[in-house]
Amino acid sequence: MRMMKTALLAAAALALSVHAAAAASIQAAPSDIKISLFYHGAAVEVKGQAAPGEDVLVKVTPSEQHEFHLKYKGKAAGIFWMKLGTLVFENLPSTYLLASSGPVDKVLDAEARTAENAGLDALQKKAVIKAEKGAMPAGDWFGQFLDFKKKEKLYNVEEGTVKVGADGSYSYTLAWPFQAPPGSYKIEAVTAKNGKVTGHAETALTVELTGIVALLAKMSADNRTLYGIISIVVAVAAGFGVGMIFKKGGGSH
Repeated sequence: MRMMKTALLAAAALALSVHAAAAASIQAAPSDIKISLFYHGAAVEVKGQAAPGEDVLVKVTPSEQHEFHLKYKGKAAGIFWMKLGTLVFENLPSTYLLASSGPVDKVLDAEARTAENAGLDALQKKAVIKAEKGAMPAGDWFGQFLDFKKKEKLYNVEEGTVKVGADGSYSYTLAWPFQAPPGSYKIEAVTAKNGKVTGHAETALTVELTGIVALLAKMSADNRTLYGIISIVVAVAAGFGVGMIFKKGGGSH
């Protein structure tokens, strides 16, 4: 009887140790980014806990995913460059920011990278690209989509920027791009060892318009005429202000 109890206690201890090893935590500050008149991005401090000896990936994507409809250009009659149609991109996030404690292909094996959507190759495997109408035109459309997103600063992969301590605590400074649209995002931490996933943690990040920026955005949607008038008034006032500055400086020569 005593041996059975000992065995049960040992099994319970083992189960608890496995659970503890798989546990991961994450927090982000700030968790709410306000887009004001002078907004130009933000620094988000991401911290958390993994088990000692584990690697960590931090991935940021929108909470909701939508398809993209992007127009493509080509030569009409083999002579003129013009918009020929629209391509539909599915299973691709509008924003994709990934950071890791080491090379992504070393932190996770190929199977885990695909399952976790970790890395641009994993994104490409799941991407669905098709023509909105007619036959699919030839071309490296995922590559062009990727170039477009990178130029917008909305797709980025950083290797080795997540710092992990000997006790498993980790930290990463996320340079939030001002180009990212308002909305709800999720910041995920994936812990791994020997290429295999050992744990997950997730927290939310909200990006929202505030103050006069929110007012103007609402006005542009609800009352385009008034928005246009105000835009003209602001432009004229700005021009008048510039004129006064030059006048104080002695005028033109």
